[in-house]
Amino acid sequence: MSGLDMLDAFIGLVGIYLTLSLLVTAIGEGLSQAAGMRGRNLRQVFIGLIGKNRTKEFYLHPRIRQLMQYDAPTNALRKIWLRLGFGLPSYIPADIAIEVLLEQQLGAPLLQLRQSPLEIQQRLERLPSSSTRSSLLYFWQQASADPHQFQTLVQDWFNDRCDRAVGWFKRKLGILQLIIGLGVAIGMNVDSIALYQKLFSDPVARQQAVLLAENLAANPQLASELCREDKASCMDTMALKQQLTQTAPLLGRSADDALLPSDLLTWIGYLLTAFALSLGAPFWFDILQKLMAVKQKFRSGNSANTDEEAQNSAASVTATVVTNSSGTVVALSGNANPVSAMDLQLARLSDLVYLDGPQLELELQSFLLSGTLRSVGEDTQYLYARGADYDVLICRGTEGKLADIRTDAQCPLRPWPEGSNSNAHQGFSAQANVILADLKAQHPTAGLERSLWITGHSLGGALAVLLALQLSKISGFKLAGLVTFGQPKVGDAQLTQAITQQLLPFYRRYVNQRDIVPKLPPLPEYRHSGQLYYFDDLDQLQLNPPRWLMLLDQVLCNPDQAEAALRQHLDDHRMKGYLHLLAKQR
Repeated sequence: MSGLDMLDAFIGLVGIYLTLSLLVTAIGEGLSQAAGMRGRNLRQVFIGLIGKNRTKEFYLHPRIRQLMQYDAPTNALRKIWLRLGFGLPSYIPADIAIEVLLEQQLGAPLLQLRQSPLEIQQRLERLPSSSTRSSLLYFWQQASADPHQFQTLVQDWFNDRCDRAVGWFKRKLGILQLIIGLGVAIGMNVDSIALYQKLFSDPVARQQAVLLAENLAANPQLASELCREDKASCMDTMALKQQLTQTAPLLGRSADDALLPSDLLTWIGYLLTAFALSLGAPFWFDILQKLMAVKQKFRSGNSANTDEEAQNSAASVTATVVTNSSGTVVALSGNANPVSAMDLQLARLSDLVYLDGPQLELELQSFLLSGTLRSVGEDTQYLYARGADYDVLICRGTEGKLADIRTDAQCPLRPWPEGSNSNAHQGFSAQANVILADLKAQHPTAGLERSLWITGHSLGGALAVLLALQLSKISGFKLAGLVTFGQPKVGDAQLTQAITQQLLPFYRRYVNQRDIVPKLPPLPEYRHSGQLYYFDDLDQLQLNPPRWLMLLDQVLCNPDQAEAALRQHLDDHRMKGYLHLLAKQR
């Protein structure tokens, strides 16, 4: 391997460190704000200056209470909240702090006592014996009994303590970020040793990482967006999500990997990652800039290979790296459309099937299809539509009817098919059996004469999966594809394995970011299968993204977006939302 490839591997590693450092800092800042770390750290400054009891009185002063996040002295819960240190002001202007502090110590505002230096001295001498009294008397002597100079010296004293407190806070935040970094390393499986080896040996992964690093280094606004002392956050949430999306193909673990590995070398790799991420994004941004300069000089000194390298780089840019269900990295053409025209048509049909019978049959004509909506079992509806070249089986989802709700609620697992060692959702499997019996009676040659597409939304998606599994076992059955939208889980690990073995090449499962239905039933025995097509918060389509990306995609949001994010759990399930997102990809 050439020296440039080794340099590229290291540049890619630094680019990943930079992106994850932004995440660690954002999480650290969020936790520190939630825990009121800055406010409590500032309170320690006053405890050091005037003692614990005086500090309590200090924070009860009206001018200080106005700066607090919560000020409701009659509210017992907020009193407890403030007493625990939450909601304390993270910053108090020095002039206000000193005016209140001196008023507290002297028993009257310093402004009222300026005309009587002797009274100021007498009040200072009457203070209880303490380090605070000694310090204030010393400053009074240094100021030569000048009240204005005295206030200036006390303010310098406060500022000096605040400067030290910044160091205290950085050490606390550094420890917090180290812990968060270790959590990120374990959760996202970022083993620095294994990751560098992967980038060193895999040219596709290396070029993907280098492309990420080059985009970061070429962004002139990134330096100003990185977390600084005068900023409360590192980057805009959406910008951070965009960067994390680009690292998704390179990080994560397969379904078979243990969350906590047993080998020592992996743990050493995790610890190296945690230490690297705790150094902060500004550190890695500076390193990346220097490495890019070295790479430019390296290329200049080897100009004979420049054209070939440029071609290889251009080829890599047109490829997108994705992680499939087995955890291996595969490349897809950057120009390939992730959503086929047929998937979009199936989405439209899954939305169309919610219409009433006559209107539905009329609309079907625009798809060159014909069929009749049938209601079977406990008011379960499905449509078998015939076309010129293929047929489509569409299952209707939950409509809010009592029968549908009862079907969804019957979530205990039961053996399915009968006599097998795999288990399916009791309600879904019962209705699937009813549809299957009716389908065989109405269309005995379904999927045997022409290819058959099977689709559905929500409950309809779950029924579609179970029907596809049973129909595909028929000799000569021609399954064109199985596509579901917002589909809940249908069974246990054994059933999931059977579905994977039988249907994986044909099975595509679309999930819209915060759609809550694909997380149901919320029972540990249930599993998902199929190729996951996931729409993230940026409305971009991700193929089989790692779990960490989906988790962060759902929880990373600005505080003012939290309420809207909660509403999205239901809004994201609507079929029209899926239809809009699929059309947007075309």
